[in-house]
Amino acid sequence: NSRAVEELATHHSQRRFVATVEQSFSDALFPRPHEGKEVTPWLRAVRADGDFVGFVMVALVEGSPPYLWRLLVDRMHQRRGLGDRVIDLLIDQCRVWGADRLDVSWCEGRGSPRTFYERRGFVPTGKIEDGETEARLVLG
Repeated sequence: NSRAVEELATHHSQRRFVATVEQSFSDALFPRPHEGKEVTPWLRAVRADGDFVGFVMVALVEGSPPYLWRLLVDRMHQRRGLGDRVIDLLIDQCRVWGADRLDVSWCEGRGSPRTFYERRGFVPTGKIEDGETEARLVLG
């Protein structure tokens, strides 16, 4: 299924904000340590109505909250609520892992995913890392 998943792509206006699935596979294969600790990638293809429609990848680091590393909904399947559904499922998975929060970051600019994440309850921490705004969602 990897080839079908690699073909997923964002709308052209979003490409500067979301890495390709191919790049995500590469990053997952050779993850860089985070603060000297091993990163374990957790990645899943997203299906709806029998079709591959998206991709999600989380970075897991012992002693740290899960970090939503990548979320991509294919350009042909956007505006169907799939991103929201993926976040709902990911929150459930975070609870299974025993996490009390989920972290994410985004680049700012026109077309940024900021409003999507803020609508979902993610709150910027005030920290900018590598040019990206960091945010967190406290799981209640």
